[in-house]
Parts: sequence; C-alpha cells; structure tokens
Amino acid sequence: MKKNCALNLSLFQIVLFQIILVVSVNLSAQETIGLSYGFETFPHVKLVDPMPGNPDFEIQARSWSAGAAFPLMFGQGKIIVRNQFNYKRTDFNYKELPTGATSIDQIQSIQYTFFMIDSLSHKWKMVAMLTPGLASDFEGALVKDDFTFGAVFGFIRTLKPNFDLGFGIAYMPDFGEPLPMPFLYLDWMISKRMNLNGLVPTNLLLSYSLTPKFDLGLALKVDGNRYHGNPEKFGVENPLMKYSEGTLSPILQFHFSQWLHWNIEGGFAFFRNFEFFDDKTKVQSLDLENTFYIRTQLMLGI
Repeated sequence: MKKNCALNLSLFQIVLFQIILVVSVNLSAQETIGLSYGFETFPHVKLVDPMPGNPDFEIQARSWSAGAAFPLMFGQGKIIVRNQFNYKRTDFNYKELPTGATSIDQIQSIQYTFFMIDSLSHKWKMVAMLTPGLASDFEGALVKDDFTFGAVFGFIRTLKPNFDLGFGIAYMPDFGEPLPMPFLYLDWMISKRMNLNGLVPTNLLLSYSLTPKFDLGLALKVDGNRYHGNPEKFGVENPLMKYSEGTLSPILQFHFSQWLHWNIEGGFAFFRNFEFFDDKTKVQSLDLENTFYIRTQLMLGI
C-alpha cells in the first residue's frame, strides 16, 4: 500500500506542474487583469492507512486564497508578459488526534508567476515561465527550505485556426527530485461554444458557454506544494510537509458583468496526499481518504 501511494504521488506531482502550465497559458492568452478570492473546504475524513489503535482519527482541511494579475505587452503585442501574485493558506482540524501524533495547524504559500508568450510567427509561439515563491508555516525564521522555484519552457504550434498543440519541458524541484519533465499542451475550440484544453492524457478542462452570462464545465485539477515548518514547534531539525489534492468536478461560472465573475464547483477529491518529513526522512503519513468537496472563487477583472 505504501509503495503504491509513493508511485501515485510521483504521478500527481507531474500532473500538478502540468495543471499550473495550462492555467498560465490560458490566462496569459486572455491578457487577464484583476483580483481574485477563493475558498475551498474538505470535510473530516479518515486516513487511507489508519494509525494502529486510532481508527477514528480524522482530518478536515479548509483553504482560502487571494491573487492579483496584470499583463504587459511589448513589440506591438508580439510579446505578452503576464505577472501574477498568489497567496494561499490551508488550515487543518482534527478529530480524535492520537497522543504523540504530529499536529500541523496550517500551511501557507506566496508565489509570483512570470509567464511570457513570444509570437515567433503566425503559427509558432514560444512560452517561458518562472515561479519563485515561499511555502511555509511562517512560524519561525526564514531559511532556504522556505523558498520554492519552478520553471517551464516550450513551444505552441497552431495547426488549425481552432487547434493549438504545445510541447516542452518543466523543472519543478518542489515536487521531489529536481528533474526535467515533458509536457504536451492541447487547446481545441470544438465549436463556438465548446472548448477542450489540457495536457493529454492526464488532465482536461471541457467548457461550454450556455449563455453570455453562464458557462458550464468539467475539470480535472491537482494542487499542492511542499512546505517548511518551524523546527522548535515540531521538534525535528528540518520539518517539511507535503500536501496535495486531486479533484474532478463540474464547474459553474457566472458573469455578472464584464468585470465581475463567480465560479463554483463541487465534486470528488480522488487523491489527497499529506506527509510529514524530517528533511528526507518520512516521519508520518497522513494520506486522506477520497471525499466530496466544494470550492468557490470570486474574480474582479477581465
């Protein structure tokens, strides 16, 4: 069971970097500018592998996030640079916490995303992304393990007016060993109202515009990070926490005006990994059972 969880974690770490790329490409192409606020909640659930003698131990997770984005254009629109700042905090609540178990109250992340699209020709675009940031409980002094960094480089080819295909490599050391990983990007405008995009075959976003004020979609998403903790609080030399979640759900998007948008989704969390390390040594596994969840986001911008 533990071996299978480790294999699944590696797979979803790759999916996570791909999801980040998809979101960045889409938002950059739309030249998004504005502010956003989001909230998500996962109910109390038991562990995938319950602790011996503590079968009723459960964990609840609630997160809120805020973001700001603005684009810049150079070379008469040939080069688009999208700048984005994001903050996210996740709080954990426990039922029947075993004596001696690690109690992680909260984790936080701050990230800046620099994403550039350079139109090399009418058929080819070059994409590059840098994502420096911080991921920590911010309860102690900042050290090198609080800092995070990622990078992506690739190309997008317009094969047809309604079909783009991209490929390249990404370097994401925050999700394990710092290794280059390939990606394949897909953006297909199936009809005037329906669009399919993602990275084949691991994640997809299918969206359909019912009316100018209302969109319906189906999305596969993975989110997570590696966080550094306060050594004095956890009693180990280098506390590291890995938390990630994979979700599949329908999405409803309401466009109240050109500047005000509201997304709501509620679906199935098919993967939730939660682990505590002392440097590279795993101290405790808190992987969570599958469950339903709800997520919402309010956006002010275009």
